[in-house]
Amino acid sequence: MIYVEKDVIHLTRGDDGEIVVPLETYDGEPYVMGEDEYLIFGVRERPIASSELLLEIQSEPGSNYIPFAHNDTAELPIGFYSAEIQLMLSDGQRTTVWPLLSGSKRTSTENRRNFCLMTEVVYS
Repeated sequence: MIYVEKDVIHLTRGDDGEIVVPLETYDGEPYVMGEDEYLIFGVRERPIASSELLLEIQSEPGSNYIPFAHNDTAELPIGFYSAEIQLMLSDGQRTTVWPLLSGSKRTSTENRRNFCLMTEVVYS
């Protein structure tokens, strides 16, 4: 099971699924990805470089779908983590498209708790 609620991505450990990342320009217009642009979904315990990168998934070029496969999360501990999604542009630049943070949340190194890995019942 995978779903987004109140800016938190919830995923049952070991499940397959995907999320669609809505993209907009700064003007609020829909952003259409170029055929060589892609998204990177990353997860750490805390949003700092010294915190181990636990998960990194890339979308297919030109796609705003982040796919999750069983092996991506099957061995990760259950819990809440810090996640972000970056858009890799055709000119080599990158921009963070999620989460949209404001104020002191932009520089906080505390666990954002915006990615919840839930326990599976059948195979726990």
